[in-house]
Amino acid sequence: MNMIVVEGAGLAGLTCALLLARDDWPVTLVGTPSMADLVLNEATVRLLGEVWDDPGQRLLDGSHRLGRRWVRWGDDAAPVELPSTAVAVDGRRLAVALAQRLPACVDRAATAPDGEWAVRATALPSGNPPAGRRVAISGYATMPFDGVSRMVTTGRGWVQAVPLGDGRGLVRAVTPVPPDDPEAFLAEEVEHSGLGVWVTGPPRLVTVAPAAPWLGRQRAEPGRIRIGGAVLRLDPVSGSGAGHAMRTAILAAAVIRQIRDGRPATDLLGHYHRRLAAVFHDHLAGCAAHYRSAFTGDDWAAELHITATALHAQRGAPVFTGRRDVAAMT
Repeated sequence: MNMIVVEGAGLAGLTCALLLARDDWPVTLVGTPSMADLVLNEATVRLLGEVWDDPGQRLLDGSHRLGRRWVRWGDDAAPVELPSTAVAVDGRRLAVALAQRLPACVDRAATAPDGEWAVRATALPSGNPPAGRRVAISGYATMPFDGVSRMVTTGRGWVQAVPLGDGRGLVRAVTPVPPDDPEAFLAEEVEHSGLGVWVTGPPRLVTVAPAAPWLGRQRAEPGRIRIGGAVLRLDPVSGSGAGHAMRTAILAAAVIRQIRDGRPATDLLGHYHRRLAAVFHDHLAGCAAHYRSAFTGDDWAAELHITATALHAQRGAPVFTGRRDVAAMT
């Protein structure tokens, strides 16, 4: 049996390498295990435990449990506090813990060798445009741990404050127009939203990342399949990006296994292609409804127009046929 190369050692790549090794494939994992800090919802925590055979949740040792969510969504909305089970996870610690649980048969490499299959879990620049221009400005700040995540809309977007434990927390602002000064913008949004009551001092280590949903055109073809951030990005408002990254890894491993067992490759690769398109379509529709309920300004109107255009394109998208020359369609 020829080797499978998994490029990328984040949550999706590590999960796919595990499942392929369980199917007795020789696997080479390319990249250093790493991931950003995560807030995993209850469904993702359960999925992580099932896939990684961790019923006692030892993989989450050192993490902090969130039990409630406080939301004010819309200018005239009253704050609502709801039960919401989630876990704030140190991404670097989790990546190392997952890598240590990989079977010994998984080899490591700094560069990708040739293999029968290439599974790409690392995002690459793509000509396929995202469904919007919005960005997420994120940073860390001093924040007491009270087990409550908070989200508030402002005139320019929405702001989130999540206590991570040990006196620090994650603050994030999403806006349709990338700001000229991200650090100042994030500090202003925290104060304007009222979340400054829980956040002490200006955010540090501020980063800017695309936040608009994106679906890669080249998802799967014979000998090559893309998972996680290499094929799908969800708006962080959903809170389910980590779970969907894992699901792409699970589905990709199942597709490769079924092809090895003699099932028609065209049918299976087409199924993978369509499943991701369906997830993307539903996510776009949810984003449109959610944002339309809170924002009316010109910048958000333009953003929602892009979303509507992407939804229309998804409804008329061609179906993957299994041929390499049309694998980039949709």
